[in-house]
Amino acid sequence: MTNEEADRTCFVVMPYGQREVSLGDRKVTIDFDAIYEEIFVPAIESVPLAEGGTLTAHRTDRERYAALIDREMWRAIEYSRLALVDITGLNANVMMELGHRYRARPSGTVVVCQRGTPSAFDLNNVRWFPYEYEPADRAEASRAELREIVRETLERNVLDSPIQRALDLEEANARVEALKLDAANAVRQGDRVGAARHLAEAVAVEPANGLLRIELGLLQKELGHWPEAVEQFAAATDRMPSHGPAWRERGIAENKLFGKGKGDADGESSLRRAIELDEEDFDALASLGGVLKRAKRLEEARDAYRRSFDVSGGNSYPLLNHLVLEAHLAGKFELDAVRRMQLQRAAIQRAPQVQHDPPYDAPWSHFDLAQIRLFLGDVAEFHRLGGEAVAHCTARWQVDTFLDTRRLLVDGGVELDGLEDGIAKLEELRKALPEEK
Repeated sequence: MTNEEADRTCFVVMPYGQREVSLGDRKVTIDFDAIYEEIFVPAIESVPLAEGGTLTAHRTDRERYAALIDREMWRAIEYSRLALVDITGLNANVMMELGHRYRARPSGTVVVCQRGTPSAFDLNNVRWFPYEYEPADRAEASRAELREIVRETLERNVLDSPIQRALDLEEANARVEALKLDAANAVRQGDRVGAARHLAEAVAVEPANGLLRIELGLLQKELGHWPEAVEQFAAATDRMPSHGPAWRERGIAENKLFGKGKGDADGESSLRRAIELDEEDFDALASLGGVLKRAKRLEEARDAYRRSFDVSGGNSYPLLNHLVLEAHLAGKFELDAVRRMQLQRAAIQRAPQVQHDPPYDAPWSHFDLAQIRLFLGDVAEFHRLGGEAVAHCTARWQVDTFLDTRRLLVDGGVELDGLEDGIAKLEELRKALPEEK
């Protein structure tokens, strides 16, 4: 078979002659030669080629001996533009030839069988097309259906080999792991832009990987690239609709983008979905508090922060926001013994994070500890830690997140020593930070 002939050929792999096969719970004798001539050939040879003419059906009718298959047989299996493989009866030679075709060609293989053919484990991930050769009206319907299947397979030319798919997946996995390692190394070197670029390449290799998209979204979030972050988190929730953290991060990013006047969703729906999936997700609850606070639904926001603090086991972020909103709504800041003890415990948790080299959870650990010191009356530490926090920020939005809540105290008429001076100092320091996209 020449290359030109192969380009116009649909090679048919099937049993030959009359064979007894099992179809369901019955054994039947089938004339496969008649099926080839009356069903397969008319269907195949009515399929037009883009370059003109039609496909040609071809089948090798030579005697086969154990372990010996003619060289031309292998060439036809490997090089024919299409192959139609009839696995009725699960004939050993047919299955061997199908395996060779799948290894040789990533696309262009159509698998058919008669109804009742038992399942084969190795073909569980392969789509089979059933056909019938009797009575006459069913034979005609099968011819028409097979013609459309062959025509569409020829036109679409998509990957249909499970072997090639597995090998491609293995190669893709190796590529993704290498890119993830490059991203991790870039983060260690402080190059978050480079890390995001590596992860974007990994997502392009494996677009259905929701966890990979979350990882990229988190980097975009750190960089203040909110449209890109929303895109990645939304894609992650599409692929993992029951994954609470994906909904939480989507809601956080949507809210940030909405606050900049660039998004339609404010994040509330996504955050409520995250909480529905995990009622103990204190971060989602605290973020919901942020959405409600932005919407001026301050009592609801206060309650969300309180619930977040309760389920978090003492996390400083929801505690501090809850105290701010309580003070704003009351017009004054007061600490009872319980609240003072909670703040002191929060300071014990945050102080080692700030002192760690490099600091853990910067700049948020610094911002939280700064506010704790303010509430406990240590103005000098509030100013010092606020300055350190800004030094660890990568974009202005991080400072703005902190300042927006502190301004609620001023707007509520709450008087605290050092508060307004501290806000002014942070506003000046933020000017040196880059604007986010």
